[in-house]
Amino acid sequence: MFFVFDEKTKDLFVFTHSKSKKIMNIRVNPKVCLTVDVRDPQNPFENMGVMVQGEAAIERPTDSFSVIEGEKPVRIYEEFSKKYPVLSKAQAPTHLKYQEFAEILVRVRANKMVYWKGPHFVTVDFDREFMT
Repeated sequence: MFFVFDEKTKDLFVFTHSKSKKIMNIRVNPKVCLTVDVRDPQNPFENMGVMVQGEAAIERPTDSFSVIEGEKPVRIYEEFSKKYPVLSKAQAPTHLKYQEFAEILVRVRANKMVYWKGPHFVTVDFDREFMT
């Protein structure tokens, strides 16, 4: 799953398919927990990752990276393009396959984050009162 974390708002954004199990689950219960990790099979003390807990919202249907200027999600799409340049440069049929599975933008408003490297864990609780 492709993701971008917005350090300014402390929101995590992901793309998914409108008929995915993720979307069905979010519609029933928007409380989510996402984990991204990298595991070293040779040395578990080199494992690292991040877990984000929060509330998900389906932002709007998309047509991949083409958006109307002036809309709020433009900055997020730009971040996706920077992080994953291969996606915006992909040609058919790869680009068409990607569009099929990345038609919905989901925002997760993080209220807690845990990140780690090896046995060292750090927990961050976000105070949403001052964030926009």
